[in-house]
Amino acid sequence: MPAAVALPVPPLAAPRRHARGPLLALATAASALAAAGGAPLAAQTPAPAAAPDRPPDVVFVPTPMEVVHTMLAVTRVGPRDVVYDLGCGDGRIVVTAAKRHGARGVGVDIDPNRIADSRHNVDTSGVKGRVEIRQGDLFTMDLRPATVVTLYLLPRLNVQLRPRLYEQLRPGTRVVSHAFDMGDWEADSTISVEGRTVYYWVMPANVAGRWTVTPAGGRPYTMELEQQYQRARGTATVNGRATPVQNVRLVGNRITLTANGVTLTGRVTGDTMSGGQGASAWQAKRG
Repeated sequence: MPAAVALPVPPLAAPRRHARGPLLALATAASALAAAGGAPLAAQTPAPAAAPDRPPDVVFVPTPMEVVHTMLAVTRVGPRDVVYDLGCGDGRIVVTAAKRHGARGVGVDIDPNRIADSRHNVDTSGVKGRVEIRQGDLFTMDLRPATVVTLYLLPRLNVQLRPRLYEQLRPGTRVVSHAFDMGDWEADSTISVEGRTVYYWVMPANVAGRWTVTPAGGRPYTMELEQQYQRARGTATVNGRATPVQNVRLVGNRITLTANGVTLTGRVTGDTMSGGQGASAWQAKRG
């Protein structure tokens, strides 16, 4: 994975000061972009931040900029990406993604104070046409437009969010978390930066089930796969004889496995897998 990269960025505008005493808190949630196909977000005057429907889940602690750079580097954010920051705080991640990487961004928080700070930083950083700040709850928001999701929540919130990520994010969507993991969903990689840990995942395709595999020039056989997150195992049955499926590696919609003594590499598209060329071509259909 890429090493931490220190990218010089003009400092964000200072957050507005609010009354002392109450804990400042992060929130949650993301919503769909108003534009598609890489077009800038439509200019609009956002509605004033409203009182949240429920208390924020965590206390607001900003992610250090060196960690922000690492999170955006490990996810390889670029101009074609849509970055959702769930619990955006002062908006620094989506602002940096737009300003330094050309991405579009949606930052969501439940705390009206954080919404005000984020919108102020968007306005003063010159990315108003590419970044949208929404007030809402990440557990109910539509996350499907995201190609990258960034998090700095708490372990229990990451685990609570996990089913929604699997329900809504497309295979290949990158997820990165500052400081906290996802429980028994093992990270694809971890990076240490300034004494902090960054966790990185790629959303895997769903490959569980019964498949009929047809190699080029060969006889079809069946393959049964069980899956937990990006890990899978199973058996291949050829002429009534079952053998283990080995060395399964799943990254997004790309898969490599060894079945019937042959290593297969290809892509998963819904209920179809396929790969190879010519004499090494193969296809599998689920169901």
